[in-house]
Amino acid sequence: MDRIEQLMRDAKPRVGAPGAVPGSPPAGSMVYSTDPNVVSLAGRTRTRRTGLRTAAATVLAAAAVVAAVVVGGNLMPQPAPGPAQTGTPAPAVSASSTPASPSPSGAAPTASPTKSSPAALSTGGVACTLSNVDQQRSDQQRAIIPIAPAEEGYYTVLGCAGGWLAYSISDDGVRALQLDGGNAWFKIAKLQNGRFLCDVRQQWSSVFNWEFQASNNQGLTPQQAMDKEFAQKGIPVELRPQLVGDGPAAG
Repeated sequence: MDRIEQLMRDAKPRVGAPGAVPGSPPAGSMVYSTDPNVVSLAGRTRTRRTGLRTAAATVLAAAAVVAAVVVGGNLMPQPAPGPAQTGTPAPAVSASSTPASPSPSGAAPTASPTKSSPAALSTGGVACTLSNVDQQRSDQQRAIIPIAPAEEGYYTVLGCAGGWLAYSISDDGVRALQLDGGNAWFKIAKLQNGRFLCDVRQQWSSVFNWEFQASNNQGLTPQQAMDKEFAQKGIPVELRPQLVGDGPAAG
């Protein structure tokens, strides 16, 4: 049989391929040939299956790579969570705040003492105030009367000590009260029965003020002249600085 005849035979359709079940789908479409040089449909089928297998293998390989990445990411060690905070968080300290430095001894600071006002003058337990002064102003009027509150503004307490009190009267007081002699004197009152009495009948009731003592014609300093008058009138000389002060400077 020559080759052409063999090709013609092979080209004729067969009811089924050897070993094929009649009525099955491949029975009417397969071409069987014993010639190795003839490319059969079965070979094409194998080529298509090979491509499908290659594509499937590629997909499986890609899926394996993705799975490896996912698994690798899950298997990497995760950072351990920080310790849970307990209690109340401490307040933040601002940069501008400056802590107070403790005292060297560690004791709490104490408040500085406040200055107290000077104690009011008193002598013999009686306050040296004008409200405690009684006066007998003239020989003609024997009445002893206290300094009226409305007149207290005319007078000034100079000092007191040892049961004695010295005070002065202003020019306005001399004019308002029409006193003889003006204000050339310091008034002297003596403590009697819980009150200071200035009795014009007594020589100790007044002494010349510092201006007149400085103008003495005896060649004495104002202090010497004042001390001399104190002694002459029975007023303790040692009380002079406490009653009328030190006087003007010498010269």
